[in-house]
Amino acid sequence: MLKIKAIIFLMAFLTFSGKKSHDYYLSTTSIKWVPEKQQLQLTSRFFLEDIEAYMQNKQNNKVVFSPDSHPDDTDAFVKDFFLDNISLQINDSSHEINYLGREYQDEFLVVYAEVTELSIAISKLSFKSTFLLDFIASQQNIIHIKTPEKHKSFLLKNKINSLEFIVN
Repeated sequence: MLKIKAIIFLMAFLTFSGKKSHDYYLSTTSIKWVPEKQQLQLTSRFFLEDIEAYMQNKQNNKVVFSPDSHPDDTDAFVKDFFLDNISLQINDSSHEINYLGREYQDEFLVVYAEVTELSIAISKLSFKSTFLLDFIASQQNIIHIKTPEKHKSFLLKNKINSLEFIVN
């Protein structure tokens, strides 16, 4: 059932992504636990036009992504935006999220990050995502968590911007 929902969501997401202007304001973040590498891998996707508008609003200047009009400023902004809007606890202990970089895929900004050196068994993940919630009233952030034992998706929005995921 989860696979069917994921396929339907992906089809809808790709259908709406081809339009320059969209009616749905959402991001997706995938969190994958890779025990053999002792790491969590995070991948987030945002509509480029939403991030451009957000950056222009915060910095009061015209910014264009893909191609970058100001690559160094854009890199610093995206890194700060990403790290300022997420937090992660593993088994009730905070862990540092390492920003790896970004790329463009069609109309999306894709951001990569990881949490490394996780030699402990994960029993609970607590995650908070506030991406664009203070900027777009109807923003929704979809979080997909995948472990070897379990997969689950969550919908976060203004008043519900955090989740708790029990692994076992």
